[in-house]
Amino acid sequence: MENTRDKIIYQALTLFSVKGYEGVSMRDIASAIGIKASSLYNHFKSKEDIFESIFDEMSKNYMEIVDRIQLPHGETYELADKYIQLSEETLLAIIKEIFLFFLNDDFASKFRRMLTIEQFRCKHARDAFIKLLINDPIDFQKMLFGNMIDQGGFLMCDPYLMAMQFYSPIFMLLSKYDHLPGKEEEAISILEDHVRHFNYIYKNTGSDTTG
Repeated sequence: MENTRDKIIYQALTLFSVKGYEGVSMRDIASAIGIKASSLYNHFKSKEDIFESIFDEMSKNYMEIVDRIQLPHGETYELADKYIQLSEETLLAIIKEIFLFFLNDDFASKFRRMLTIEQFRCKHARDAFIKLLINDPIDFQKMLFGNMIDQGGFLMCDPYLMAMQFYSPIFMLLSKYDHLPGKEEEAISILEDHVRHFNYIYKNTGSDTTG
């Protein structure tokens, strides 16, 4: 970590991902860093302030991976067209990178575990768990699939159900392989089979935009 503030955020996340938010004190965070508890207040107003900063850091880290893998972006209709034009192998490579980020990245994996623990005790964490790990991905995919259907890239189906069928196995794989270190290749193999099977079911092979 580059500075004390970054160290505080990281060590707090590490502790929250194991003990939960309520199980960690400012003294615990300070001890993990090797500073006095009073010194934390030079950087953060409260434990809640640290908690909020973890969300900001996670958002920044995710945007960095999005930029690095050059995830397609643009207006709704344009974005759908970009995904239609992607080859299956390119799509697989993108999905694999995002999956491995959430599975293996030290910050991202601890962030998911923190939300999983805290969703039953903290409304803010519960809302974030539902929004960031469930609703946002499904809503985005619903929008994307709906536009891909309109453009002839996918067969005519309910885009919300398509999004559920696409995302749910990926979420399950993340949850399962969190507890199976060393089996990353197995997880990736299942992920690739899932994406290929999804395309086999829904891709409109009669379209002149076959990717």
